[in-house]
Amino acid sequence: MGRLQQAPGVVQIARDLSLASADPVEAILDHCRTRVASWVTGFKGRLTLQRFHQLIDDRLNLHHVVVKSDLELDDLIREQTGCGEAIFETLKDEFAGGTEAITFKLRKAEVGMRQHLAVIDGRGQRAARVFFGKRHEGSHLLCLSPLQLSFVFRRTHATKNAAEERLMDRIGGELAFYPPLFRPQLNRLQKIYVGPCFDLVDDVRNAVCPEASWTTTAIAVVEQNEFPALFLTARYASKTRDPGPESPSWALRVSVRANQAAKSAGLNIPWNYRVPETSLIYRAFHAPLGMLDAHADERLGIWTASNGSRLLDLPIHIEARKHGDQVTAIITLN
Repeated sequence: MGRLQQAPGVVQIARDLSLASADPVEAILDHCRTRVASWVTGFKGRLTLQRFHQLIDDRLNLHHVVVKSDLELDDLIREQTGCGEAIFETLKDEFAGGTEAITFKLRKAEVGMRQHLAVIDGRGQRAARVFFGKRHEGSHLLCLSPLQLSFVFRRTHATKNAAEERLMDRIGGELAFYPPLFRPQLNRLQKIYVGPCFDLVDDVRNAVCPEASWTTTAIAVVEQNEFPALFLTARYASKTRDPGPESPSWALRVSVRANQAAKSAGLNIPWNYRVPETSLIYRAFHAPLGMLDAHADERLGIWTASNGSRLLDLPIHIEARKHGDQVTAIITLN
């Protein structure tokens, strides 16, 4: 059983929802899927991805406010505290402390107003995560029991819990790119390509989810694909136990999302694995003048651990792009 399944916060969520299962993560995901599916079944009319998101917000009695400047944040705090919502006094500190979105239960909501208000920080670089932030906040409400919603709940992120946030990201990912609606569009657009690639991500984003960031769209394209593929980001880091740039383990390392087809085929790269210097990913990061999107055929077996072990020697195709301090890549099975 993985670390997320054993995390106390995740286990407690399952208990609060009266879910008995050896795998609390899957139990919680199934609980959310069942609730959402019942809402979709009762919907009358044509359901697009955008209308689906509106439906979720309607059912959760949730309204979003995106603040795009310091002035807008100050105005919102002044407005809500003036209406008797004193808890908004902490909002600026919450955002300064790293929180990107937070949902409040309004105690002074007037007739016709929604009871839950999600505030999304859309300032600066955080603007790219607004689309996903909305779905993440909805995930918190989906995972609250009726008793919690009625009496206990006051705001999300009351305490920072990394495992719980990872679980909310998984639920939010399914809500943002709801498979019954997203996958048919993905399959239709993918017909002109062999498998997942950067051009396909561009096509899907433009046609299906223009509000989403490129990265979140790419993850959805890979994770919901029937073709074995990985979405990978590489940046410099050290092993978990080491202190940082001065440590001997400081190297270009990866964070990977694998789809089910890749896992079944044995195509996977462990989290924080070191990028080999002979890989296109390494060359893309260190190119002196940068490079345009680059392609290469490689063998997964060139990836080695510090103990000398190697990954399964599969033939792979890599498409890589450097931006900022990291390289983004899509890896497919050749």
